[in-house]
Amino acid sequence: MIRSTWLRIHVLATLAGALGAAAPQPMMTFRSAFAGLAADRQHCTWEGTVAGAARGRITIALRQIEEPAAAANPIWHVATVWTVRDETGVHSFAAALEGMVDWKAQTLRLGGTVTDGWLAGAWVEVDGRIVHGDLVGSLSLIPTVARR
Repeated sequence: MIRSTWLRIHVLATLAGALGAAAPQPMMTFRSAFAGLAADRQHCTWEGTVAGAARGRITIALRQIEEPAAAANPIWHVATVWTVRDETGVHSFAAALEGMVDWKAQTLRLGGTVTDGWLAGAWVEVDGRIVHGDLVGSLSLIPTVARR
């Protein structure tokens, strides 16, 4: 009786610890160069590399979602699509993100979800900088099971 009670407590404690532990958050860094206007003439594009949890190529399509006159403002509200092509194919994904670009402060803050591929449904956060017109920074994925 004592032994089986101890075993049950040990199993429950192990499960509670596993469930309470935060899931790992895949992190990546990116470096991209301005590639021009997309074929749809609505998005500006950047192409470059990504390293970390995924390693390979990244394409960023960004468009301002305010009226055209707001293009003169230093801060833009934007919608973006990020496509990561992992060199192994295992960690490739696409994400739809929205947020702000501050051209004066040269910063980029975005959030959204993985829409296709690896970790579909995960929350994505981008913290970036604009360096001579190019985008560099970090990308964090928060798996759905980790969000509370």
